[in-house]
Amino acid sequence: MRTAARFIAIALVAAFISASQSAGANQVVDTNRTGLDKEVIYFVMPDRYRNGDSSNDNLPGFNPAHTAFFHGGDLKGLTGNCVDDDGLVRLKKLGFTAIWVTPLVVQQPPTDGGAGYHGYWGVDFLNVDPHLGSNADLSAMKACADKLGLKLILDVVTNHTGDIVWYEDRAAYIPEKYKTIKNPAWLNNLNNYHNTGDMNRCWSDGPCTKNGDFFGLDDLATEKEEVYRGWGEVYGSWIKEYGFVGFRVDTARHVDDEFFKNWSPLINKAAQEAGISNFTIFGEVWEQNPIDLVNYIRVNKLQTALDFPFQKFAVDFAAQSSDASILRNLFEYDDYYTSANSSASNLVTFLGNHDMGRSAFLIERTKVNPASQLLNRVKLANTLLYFSRGVPVVYYGDEVGMLGSDNGNDQRARQDMFATQVDIWKTEKRLGSDPVGNGDSFSKTFASPVAQHLIKLSELRKQHPALANEQMQIRYAKGAVFAFSKRELTSNREYLVVLNNSAKTQKVTVPTASSSGWRFLLGKAAISTKSTDVTLTLRPLESVVLQAKQSISSNNVSTAKIVVKEDFLTGFHRLTAAVQTKDLAVVEFLVKKSGVNTWQSLGVDLNQPFRVYLDPKEHSGQLEVKAVVTNSAGRKYELPSTALRIATP
Repeated sequence: MRTAARFIAIALVAAFISASQSAGANQVVDTNRTGLDKEVIYFVMPDRYRNGDSSNDNLPGFNPAHTAFFHGGDLKGLTGNCVDDDGLVRLKKLGFTAIWVTPLVVQQPPTDGGAGYHGYWGVDFLNVDPHLGSNADLSAMKACADKLGLKLILDVVTNHTGDIVWYEDRAAYIPEKYKTIKNPAWLNNLNNYHNTGDMNRCWSDGPCTKNGDFFGLDDLATEKEEVYRGWGEVYGSWIKEYGFVGFRVDTARHVDDEFFKNWSPLINKAAQEAGISNFTIFGEVWEQNPIDLVNYIRVNKLQTALDFPFQKFAVDFAAQSSDASILRNLFEYDDYYTSANSSASNLVTFLGNHDMGRSAFLIERTKVNPASQLLNRVKLANTLLYFSRGVPVVYYGDEVGMLGSDNGNDQRARQDMFATQVDIWKTEKRLGSDPVGNGDSFSKTFASPVAQHLIKLSELRKQHPALANEQMQIRYAKGAVFAFSKRELTSNREYLVVLNNSAKTQKVTVPTASSSGWRFLLGKAAISTKSTDVTLTLRPLESVVLQAKQSISSNNVSTAKIVVKEDFLTGFHRLTAAVQTKDLAVVEFLVKKSGVNTWQSLGVDLNQPFRVYLDPKEHSGQLEVKAVVTNSAGRKYELPSTALRIATP
């Protein structure tokens, strides 16, 4: 009797604790998100968007009939009247919340082969290139963006400048006419460059990818204090003057390994002084293997990066050159990004860009499918882009179905939005519409089925925040069907996204944590439910999004222990929390030195299997690790701590 009474008392205490924890369902652990984590980004090349000021057209390098020269687009054109035209207002209507512009700095003098219309051949890094307008035009664009609630992101180059350093045999020199062309003045000092020739055939003692000239462009010695501090002052001034909230860093894999540790704090300090909190730096690290990309974030301390692995696997899935298992494999690498300061949710995702080509072109060329399927395959890819983890980017022109021709990349992927004088662009086929001919792309925007789909996706993200880069749990990945659940971390309502990349009907049963029934937010399918299982009959190339009618019903959690193993891919130590649940739970891992009372977070894992990877260069010696599970109702479960010893590398 006394035993039974004691059991009842314990149960009452446990119920009280559970109730108090459940009441705190919106008290969520810190998941270390960037300032851009909920944005939908439009990536635009101002020279190719819209001509708002013809007075700056006829400058050296202007040749609108040639793909390698300036075409006349400018900041006034991109800004527009900020009321009802095709400038920033149009992008707002399309559902974009942030605008990423290619570099705006003054470019090197044009050559017979081309000009720096794209912005990556900079020489004066303190001023706007006159082809694009003036510094005052940029201030006006910022004012319009603020009025519309749009964030501005600037593309910056730290690895190199325009090609001003020449070579006589292996001796570097600057021609007399270019000795003072760069601004600020420290960029004119030869000692601030590696001067070892092109990276494909350089004579450096170190790695040519770090020390060689990127396709002939002058490679800076970014390891030098004068260089990284100089870049801190240069780009800090763009933040303070124009209020940019983020930088995309070009050729980030080519700077020295310590660069971001040295430069990023300077940029963050400048942002704080400008009143901009949570400034975001994402780098272009062209690596399609997640393990290679992880190294730049976890080891080199780049805040986050463009997700080239996502681009490859998303296009492969949309084209049906691979099945859903490739997406499962991709997202299983997400745990490698998880740390106290990083997360895979911070990765910037995309389907195509100005270098590799447009999304529709890449999907079409990846696998030969009937032409009638391409539109639905592009819609499928964009549904995955907008609703899976990461910060989605759409490349300008993709919204009106631009494709490209020939090889489809580089200059072939940089079409004019305004009426073009490039003959091949007038006749290129378009997805969902006829070739543009002598017209412009703006008049056809809102009739484009691609634009209509993007608007719908954006509206769903606004109406249902769970769909906007929140918690994601893979539920099914087999054959043609990929399905994942979403949950806003401050809520306990489940959403389900299901994608069919097959031209045939697919019937699948997907496990969830909700038994209340579902309503469709996007697409349609025959549906039946049994407990928390959802059976769907999906039409060919269908994307569906469902919302559970009530809160998650299956939130029980069972726990065991933490298992520690060395990871042969990275040399990190993998910590796996033995947790079983149908719920959309999260797990925070913590570590402390033995004998010390303070626990430090190793990061928060938002999906099963629950793992983090401990870097022995940051945590070594006699350690204790533990994990805390938080279920969707806010209840916490603590796994017992585990002792381990990690040798100092």
